Amino acid sequence: MHRSVSFTLLITCSLTIALAGCGSEKLNRPPVFKVTGKVTLSGKPVANADVTFIHDESKRAAFGKTNAEGVYKLTTFAANDGAVEGKHSIKVVDIPPPATTPALADTESPEYQPPGIGQDTMPKPKSNLPAKYSDAATSGLFGVVNADGGENVIDLQLTP
Repeated sequence: MHRSVSFTLLITCSLTIALAGCGSEKLNRPPVFKVTGKVTLSGKPVANADVTFIHDESKRAAFGKTNAEGVYKLTTFAANDGAVEGKHSIKVVDIPPPATTPALADTESPEYQPPGIGQDTMPKPKSNLPAKYSDAATSGLFGVVNADGGENVIDLQLTP
């Protein structure tokens, strides 16, 4: 009986120590603060655009996608949790979904060509927004995320 109590105590202590290490990664995460805003181009909302904030010092990125009204909410670690405090360079892209590919001829057909044959390279996806906004270094867009408890509303007004 004494042996089973010792064994149970050993297992309990081992599990406690093992589980104490779980979740420690979360402790190393910097705090984040909610960020929202609206993306417009020539005053009109930009729907389905990808918005990326890149922290100027740590280079940690936060991202969001605009809804039909052009409104976005940033995510760093969990959905809509925000971005780290400080100055961020921003890029915005609106890449349309890929065009549907035509059906291939049957592999037994003389017209059949394997995918990629006769094509030099795959075309690079192009944003529907002006090219300068596709790169945080050229976009001219910046935002500051504050930790003061106030709202971080960062509207992005794009021009052609």
